[in-house]
Amino acid sequence: MEDEGRRQMRAMLGRFATGVTVVAARHGPFLAGMTANAIASISIDPPLMMASISRRAETHGAIIGSHAFAVSVLSRDQRVLADCFAQPTTANKLKRFCDAEWHEAETGSPILEGALAFFDCRLTDRHDGGDHAIFIGEIVAAGYREDAEPLLWYASGYRELAEVVT
Repeated sequence: MEDEGRRQMRAMLGRFATGVTVVAARHGPFLAGMTANAIASISIDPPLMMASISRRAETHGAIIGSHAFAVSVLSRDQRVLADCFAQPTTANKLKRFCDAEWHEAETGSPILEGALAFFDCRLTDRHDGGDHAIFIGEIVAAGYREDAEPLLWYASGYRELAEVVT
């Protein structure tokens, strides 16, 4: 696809409002994470989640190496983390992991402190998806908080919820 076609495709796909997440994995001492909105619940029973990750991303290799990943759903006050994890990876970013505080649950994958929700997943399957890989993981630990608003993404910008009165 030519550059103009790619721009148009991104603009069209950007009309789907999503939450903002960081998908992360740890392979040995190596931490990798990236901002992502191509995640979805696949099944409740068994609990399955999917994440679509660029093959060029360090997170791709870390998920393959660790056979696990975590999805941290960002709250509105975590925009700085979303911006940092969206940057092209550098050795300094990997070393600092965006200065984020994190913990682990079952798989050892990093879960960001303060996330609105998290899903810790053990990798069960991987599929080709063009320039991305589609990772499917069984959710082995999860949690959420009720005292925060989500960070949202629409048409190449952050958005906030507005209550609709009917």
